[in-house]
Amino acid sequence: MVAHLTMILLIYFLAAMAVHAMHQRHLSRPAPEGYEQIMLIPSNQEQRIEGIVRALCRELFYRGKSFTLTVVADRTEAETIRIIEKLMHRQGIELSYLSAVPSDLVQGTSTGNRAVRLIDLRDPKQ
Repeated sequence: MVAHLTMILLIYFLAAMAVHAMHQRHLSRPAPEGYEQIMLIPSNQEQRIEGIVRALCRELFYRGKSFTLTVVADRTEAETIRIIEKLMHRQGIELSYLSAVPSDLVQGTSTGNRAVRLIDLRDPKQ
């Protein structure tokens, strides 16, 4: 009987320590930095795109940023877009699509209050 009570107390103690550790981890996360607009030009990167998108989501989640993802692609990159759609659907994030990069981003101007990050995966030789 004493062994059972000791085991129950040990389990409660370990559970309380786990909750305390998770709470401390939550408090040590950096403060949220706001909102970011991501524009991604994938350019037929089927082999690498999943790792790139996962790393991007992980980085933004850790920094506490909410974000939207806009894919700039044409119909020839259907497989790459399908992979991105699958990943974003799992994250619960909607995608938007453009057929070309807006001219204000090419010139380097900002769009209002939103931070826009352009990720260009095209081959620089093109």
